[in-house]
Amino acid sequence: GAVMAQTADAVITGKVTDDAGEGLVGVTVSVKGTNKGTTTDIKGAYSLSVPGNSPVLVFSFVGYLKQEINVAGKKSVNVKMETDSKGLGEVIVVGYGTQKKESVTGAISGVTAKDLERVHGSTVSATLAGKLPGVSFRMPDGRPGASANIQIRNLGNPLYVIDGIQKDAGQFNNISPNDIESITVLKDASAAIYGVRAANGVVVVTTKRGRTNSGNSINVDAYTGWQNWTRFPKTVNAYEWMAGKADAEMNAQNPGTLITPEELAKWKAGTEKGYQNFDWYDFIIKNNAPQNSSNVNATGGSENINYYLSATRLDQKSVLGREFDFNRTNIQSNVDAKVAKRIKVGVQINGRIEERDNPGVPGGDDYWAPRFALFRNRPTERAYANDNPLYPNDIGHNTENWAVQSKAISGYWTEDWRVLQTNFNAEYETPIKGLTLKGMYSYYYADKLMNGHEYTYDTYTYYPQDSSYKRTGGSSNPWRERGTHKVLENVLQGQVNYNNTFGKHTIGGTFVSERIQRRELDVWVHAVPKNNTLPLIQFADMDTYNDADWVEARVGYIGRFNYNFANKYYVELSGRYDGSWKFSPAKRWGFFPSVSAGWRLTEEEFVKNMLGNNSVLSDLKIRGSYGELGDDDIGIGAFDYVPGYNYASSTVILDGQVVKGSRDKGVPNDRVSWFTSKILDIGIDYALWNSKVTGSVDYFHRRRSGLLGTKYDVLVPNELG
Repeated sequence: GAVMAQTADAVITGKVTDDAGEGLVGVTVSVKGTNKGTTTDIKGAYSLSVPGNSPVLVFSFVGYLKQEINVAGKKSVNVKMETDSKGLGEVIVVGYGTQKKESVTGAISGVTAKDLERVHGSTVSATLAGKLPGVSFRMPDGRPGASANIQIRNLGNPLYVIDGIQKDAGQFNNISPNDIESITVLKDASAAIYGVRAANGVVVVTTKRGRTNSGNSINVDAYTGWQNWTRFPKTVNAYEWMAGKADAEMNAQNPGTLITPEELAKWKAGTEKGYQNFDWYDFIIKNNAPQNSSNVNATGGSENINYYLSATRLDQKSVLGREFDFNRTNIQSNVDAKVAKRIKVGVQINGRIEERDNPGVPGGDDYWAPRFALFRNRPTERAYANDNPLYPNDIGHNTENWAVQSKAISGYWTEDWRVLQTNFNAEYETPIKGLTLKGMYSYYYADKLMNGHEYTYDTYTYYPQDSSYKRTGGSSNPWRERGTHKVLENVLQGQVNYNNTFGKHTIGGTFVSERIQRRELDVWVHAVPKNNTLPLIQFADMDTYNDADWVEARVGYIGRFNYNFANKYYVELSGRYDGSWKFSPAKRWGFFPSVSAGWRLTEEEFVKNMLGNNSVLSDLKIRGSYGELGDDDIGIGAFDYVPGYNYASSTVILDGQVVKGSRDKGVPNDRVSWFTSKILDIGIDYALWNSKVTGSVDYFHRRRSGLLGTKYDVLVPNELG
């Protein structure tokens, strides 16, 4: 008979650190030749059961060299990861694919999850400021849920691409930062692959996924913070204001003032009733506004399936009396599975609920009113009559009196968004080496519900003669509104990829067909309610009902060719043939080509000989690109090239009947098409001291054509339209 011996499993523990000895989180630790694995925790620690007949552990992490260590007879193994000085292991996400960092020939920069974890913000753009060269971030204000305006090289609003699908700034900003793996910015002709929407650059976002053979882990990330205004212009006090008023009146064309020196002395003392200063800043601004975020995610993977599941909750309040709230709940689910030897499928689901809750202040912007009040309100005016909080003071411009501009008195305005983005993809690895086929279908649904109710309210004046409070102002114009907005979008992509190496020659190619269809529906209703209590809108109270329905459609055909010789010389050619629904059939299609090249000098033997073994310079690459990019956001209507009429542009009474009128659209314009931007970029990428210091230097030039202008050489009578 035969005797078989079985070696028992051994549990190996240890810690994985970087060059500085700091623990590395997320390092994949796997048993070579098996599907067993795990990832390091936040301190870099790991624990893994290793079969006695497979005592080799593989340690891998983006930006570091892979290490294989024989752990036979060991119980603890600590590993110090070595930085990949040439960046050979780092992958950059570009348009419709990925490239290794050293092969990139365009002006492309990016950040990873590690960079985003260091900053906490309510929106993605708020966490990116100062992290991407050539990209500016400007916050218009500090309201809860506010986003920064992003511009690449100050060229205009960029295009956003999330997991391969073109989206808008709202979808980009309201992804949970915890769910982002990387953000790449295409700043030059490399953006031409997105054609008619890429003239101002492209921001490409990739969400997190599980790693194959990585084991299962659950991670919790939570923080609490407090927000304050760091600076704000200081306004004058009551005495300074009255003294300035007296000076202004005495220096007027007809000088004279009723303000006496005795009165100024009373204002300066500030002790006598009626001559006291009121600090509107202290009344409106409440410091230490809280912001909280909690994220729980689970990730892992086996040989055939990997997953990433995440849920995030964000709550943010305003310093403006805590009256402005922003809350957001995000879910992210990315699952990829190998269902056959050559077939992979995947599903990405991104959903969120946004809630904005503000007071119902008359005017276009509820958040603007209290900030304006800090300048508009005089320090001689008081919020409450006789300082009695039961009687808001009638200051004559009560829209700025914060005593009444609250949800309890002036009303409310809420806006809720419910958004769902789903991507379904499949990939087939053909028997031909390097050739893969990929398809993707994406469905996007967004639903907005807005409710606003501005109450009627009273303001009072105090009469000390009889200690009475009398109503002398307020609001008697109630306002009730409700708006709904729905967005439905379908995206279909078919893609063919080829990449293969023949000796020192590497050839790659990509062909993509893309179709985008989008429909938006909008309804807005206004009513004059009978009271402040009932939230329902009655038909008898309605005076406005606006209904809108519009569609968009785009089609693109994309091609790209890459060539690499010996990791020294790189060439890339790409082009996109794009069509936009905005323009007439004769002007609808355009071709947007680009070309780029790169030369890695540090891979040349003569450069290596010049630098020697201990050179400060680790990597040096010269690159250049040129391309044409389009922009169909040119300020025209979708069907301005079609003659016709605008319905319901007027209302008349004929024979006692209400008749909606129509108006001619005007002269059709079938000659307008997109802007074209021609961009030249020449740059140098370098790395020093084994990639401890990296950087880029770029020169770029953009020239735009096809811009709309006003025509003055032909004057026609107004009657012609």
